[in-house]
Amino acid sequence: DFGIDLGTTNSAVAVLRGTVPDIIKNNDDHDITPSAVFIDKRGQCFVGQRAKNRQEDESSGDDVYLEFKRRMGTDHQYEFKTSGRTMSPEEVSAEVLKSLRGDVQQRLSEDLQASVITVPAAFEAKQCAATKKAGELAGFSLCPLLQEPVAAALAYGFQSDVTKEF
Repeated sequence: DFGIDLGTTNSAVAVLRGTVPDIIKNNDDHDITPSAVFIDKRGQCFVGQRAKNRQEDESSGDDVYLEFKRRMGTDHQYEFKTSGRTMSPEEVSAEVLKSLRGDVQQRLSEDLQASVITVPAAFEAKQCAATKKAGELAGFSLCPLLQEPVAAALAYGFQSDVTKEF
């Protein structure tokens, strides 16, 4: 019943409650979480708005990454200079997914083990495999992928059926 939009700019998690989708608010009480990751010199990882805000800080700017989804399925490595840590796009994406799982845990007291993750229609097999790997790294035992246009069509069809019932 859970779905995740692992977005290039922002990400979100929702659950279907009967016939109504419910966006799970993050720890900042927002519906969306910026797809941003910052690792400080101690190796502590920050995700979302706190990470994105660090981008403007001259001393932290080299340790903040955004738009890493664009490199999914490549050999690119992100170097968090102050901590000396290096991560693949899948590993950085996994941090965002972990954050969304944590939001579900905090808000619903539920240990989220499975979720559908949407991917762009243009994602090729390597990019889809990388997204599945990010889900596994984030602790999901099951994370089927659904192309965004298919998800939109299903949502539209589902909502059409629901309104017909009333």
